[in-house]
Amino acid sequence: MPTPSAAVAAGRPRDPDVDRSILTATQDLLIEEGYAGTTIAAVAARAHCGKSAIYRRWATKAELVVAAVLATQVSPSLPDTGDLREDLLASAMHYSDSGDRAGSVLASVLSEMGRDRELYDAAYEKIGAPPTETLIAVVERWRDRGRVPRETKVRLIASVIPTAAFGSVVLRRRALTAAQITELVDDIILPALAARAS
Repeated sequence: MPTPSAAVAAGRPRDPDVDRSILTATQDLLIEEGYAGTTIAAVAARAHCGKSAIYRRWATKAELVVAAVLATQVSPSLPDTGDLREDLLASAMHYSDSGDRAGSVLASVLSEMGRDRELYDAAYEKIGAPPTETLIAVVERWRDRGRVPRETKVRLIASVIPTAAFGSVVLRRRALTAAQITELVDDIILPALAARAS
């Protein structure tokens, strides 16, 4: 028996305009009504499509909401500039301000994660983990190159910027600025790594 994804692949190709309409409607509802008010029925009505069109794309509300958040963000990438500080800045700038809309969408999801385990799992896997793992990979690579002490608590230190970033979104409904991220790297992360930029 074919899997759901195989069945979709074998059928009619997805219309990207419908995808965009659904994700935009989801973002609007998250801003206006919060996570609880962002129902599949409400999204379908706002996007002028049937609920079946949504469920063909995302199996659950949590998956849809996470996709809507990701659509406002730039995917993290692993830099290799040849300089520890520049690598840290390049990877940490994923958390920098991407506009009020993105911050409001993300805030409505983060504020609900503690009450909804399905949302928490989906959001952590797709939103929280990838940029954090990128920061961890940067520090581990420079540790392997001998610039960072072997005994460094990499995961603890790498969690500082994500924690500050998500805290800012939840409490202030806005992302960190580039200047704030630079201060975190220069005044907290690099000293904690007992390393200097080359």
